[in-house]
Amino acid sequence: MAFIRDMFSSPDAPPPVDYGAIGQQQEAANVEAARVGARLARPDLVTPYSTTTFRESAPDQYLGTMTLTPEYERLRGGEAAVQQGLMGLSAQRLLDIPTSPFTTAGMTAEPSQFQYSSVGAQPEYSTEAATYQLPGYSDLNTYTTNAADEFFNRAMARLNPQFDRAERGLRTQLINSGIPEGSGAYNEEMRLFNQGRTDAQADLASQSVFQGQSLQSNMMANILTGRGQQLGEIATDYDVAQRRRTQGIVEGQQQVALDREARDRQIAESLRLRQQPMSELAALMTGTTPFTQVAAQGPPGVAPVTGPSPVDLGNIAAMQQQDALARFQGQQQQQATALGIPTTLLASRLGRSTS
Repeated sequence: MAFIRDMFSSPDAPPPVDYGAIGQQQEAANVEAARVGARLARPDLVTPYSTTTFRESAPDQYLGTMTLTPEYERLRGGEAAVQQGLMGLSAQRLLDIPTSPFTTAGMTAEPSQFQYSSVGAQPEYSTEAATYQLPGYSDLNTYTTNAADEFFNRAMARLNPQFDRAERGLRTQLINSGIPEGSGAYNEEMRLFNQGRTDAQADLASQSVFQGQSLQSNMMANILTGRGQQLGEIATDYDVAQRRRTQGIVEGQQQVALDREARDRQIAESLRLRQQPMSELAALMTGTTPFTQVAAQGPPGVAPVTGPSPVDLGNIAAMQQQDALARFQGQQQQQATALGIPTTLLASRLGRSTS
């Protein structure tokens, strides 16, 4: 009878999950996991420099104590003395730091750009100063004529007295020879004498022209030579003046560059002297000792210890609920199959039961 009763009685649905209670349990599990992790992360540390121990000074609170070795305890005391001395020196250097604004007063003034007017104007080439001037065509003809006339006149001044004496001697000779003056023989002799005198004058005139031309050529040669020398001297003077001006420009530009470099060096030196106290102060402030370096590094690295992860109770409860619901549905399926209940009806009943 009990079997039949169980067959016709509906199985009990699994109770709903109490997520509030599970949340409280989860919170407690998380707290316990954190406490375990805190204890595991604080092992006692022993290094060549110190020993570090931890103790729980209050619930969930830990106090770490580091004890230096005697050697490093002495180093720490020495470092304190050094640091105190460095602080005293730093205070002294602090007084040396200038507080007034940087100025270039008293330094070499900023050089101005080179002024080309300081070396004079650009020299000009001119031949006006040459005293040997080339004569014109009419001047050459006049010079030649005057020279020929002067040569002819000087020569005639010497010949005329000679011809006069020769004429008187010829007349006397003819008369003494019995050839009367005015006779045909006399006139013929005088004609021949005058003809010789005229020919001599003509030859002298030709020589005078040649002599005038020679003097003209010599004069032109002297003028050209003298003018060439003067033009050479003018060109030399112009070249010297040009080189002197170019040299003045180069030297002036070099002097401007030197003045600018001198000013830059003065500014750089002044800035260096101004920054020197600050550099020394920075060096004193950053001074370290071996112990400071060791202390800054801390104890040797310890691999971090990860505490236990808390159990996800919510996920476990959900999985248990799904398993209980599956068993419940299986029981109802078996009961329906035994009683011949249609599957659709069973499904609707299962839906009402689970809801």
